[in-house]
Amino acid sequence: MSLRLKMILGIGAILFLVVLVYTIVALKTQANHLMNMAKREAELIAAVTDRAIARSMEEGKSQEIQAILERIGEDPDLAGIRIVDPKGAILRSSKPEEVGQTLTGKERLAEGKALEPSWDLLGRTVGIFRPIPNQPHCTGCHAPELTTLGFLNVRVSFPAIDSEMAQQWTFMILLAIGCLIAAGGLIGLLFTMAVGRRIDALSGTMSRVEAGDLAARVSADDRDELGRLGKSFNAMVARLADARRQLEDRHAEEIRRAENLASLGQMAAGIAHEINNPIAGMLNCVRSLLRGVKDERQRIQYLTMLQEGLGRIGRTVGQLLNFAREAKPQVTRTDLSSLLQHCLALLEQDLTARKISCSLSPDGGVPALLADPYQLEQVFLNILKNAMEAMPEGGTITVTTGLRRREAGPFAEVRIADTGVGVAPEHLPRIFDPFFTTKEVGKGTGLGLSVSYGIVRAHGGFLEVTSAVGKGSTFTVALPVRREDAQ
Repeated sequence: MSLRLKMILGIGAILFLVVLVYTIVALKTQANHLMNMAKREAELIAAVTDRAIARSMEEGKSQEIQAILERIGEDPDLAGIRIVDPKGAILRSSKPEEVGQTLTGKERLAEGKALEPSWDLLGRTVGIFRPIPNQPHCTGCHAPELTTLGFLNVRVSFPAIDSEMAQQWTFMILLAIGCLIAAGGLIGLLFTMAVGRRIDALSGTMSRVEAGDLAARVSADDRDELGRLGKSFNAMVARLADARRQLEDRHAEEIRRAENLASLGQMAAGIAHEINNPIAGMLNCVRSLLRGVKDERQRIQYLTMLQEGLGRIGRTVGQLLNFAREAKPQVTRTDLSSLLQHCLALLEQDLTARKISCSLSPDGGVPALLADPYQLEQVFLNILKNAMEAMPEGGTITVTTGLRRREAGPFAEVRIADTGVGVAPEHLPRIFDPFFTTKEVGKGTGLGLSVSYGIVRAHGGFLEVTSAVGKGSTFTVALPVRREDAQ
């Protein structure tokens, strides 16, 4: 059962009880009013009759008393009028057949005293007794010691209270039903306008929060109880959002820390392998040289191997130093096409040995840029070497240059696309993270792309990658073309 229906039924029940109590009180009040009116009418008739009888007695016309009673008794609302002596015997009556009878038990006089008004609800009559005092002009016929000669008994009919109450009951019930229907409609309308829509909005917002949308808020402009409830709810949701944000940040920080530690361990293993292998070969060369080598050609070969090993170690340490120092670019006017041709010439033997074909398509509209050619050479060589390693069974590398306008202005772009194995989607977001590598231990430190990314960013550019597993990868180096570059 909805809250709206509960409120309508509850308030309707209260209204019904109020109407019921009002009806009972009104009906009782009306019944008392009708009976009091009958009593007052009886007292009025008794007073008028008393005066008429007193006047007839003063004039000595006692024989007219019966006629007076019969004449007054013709009133349809009058049930009867009679004169009784102190003992209850009926001396005169509007109904002659009652003369000589004695009052019944309900109407019997006690010790010559008048009873309280007698109510006959079954016969719907009320009777009163008005004493007839012994006046001076009455002493001729009555003993002077008598104070009361008798009583004037008047019985008046009152309306049928039962029928009146039945009519009132019918009217009140119909009125109550009408009031309840009207009140129910008004209450439902008021509830919908003032409460229902706001409760529905609060319930909908709570459902959104329960589903995980902690940005949901409820309107809390009103200053009533629901408004304060909405403000408290919004404050609670805001605290939950802050707590979840802090928890997510802490969790993300812990994940990054764990990944960095894992990457650091993998990098350490790779660096150890990168340094250990040359050192092992160099130790063998040193031992051989210490034993003495008579052949000059073999001695030169050992020295050459020592030089290559030291160079390999130097390159590994140099990568670490470049990553740590993040040296500022030493800019000079640099032609990208010439720089790319130089990089491809350095890798020509490796490309041929790996059966990789490479093509360069320069755009003549790309101007010379103010950049550090040595750092850019390192970037292009890192990307080209990664492309070569992604094609162990041969393939194609395509290098193109061109201009592209971005929101920040014109950029010179170098695209290096390969047909290698590609990068898995889950690895793409981390491909530029330091120490992250998908290569086997000893085949990479995970610093090449990270250092390259830092160099490009230091030049004010962008380093982007798109890749599909089994189809290859495309690295885009975007460098800004400034006004002095265009000139």
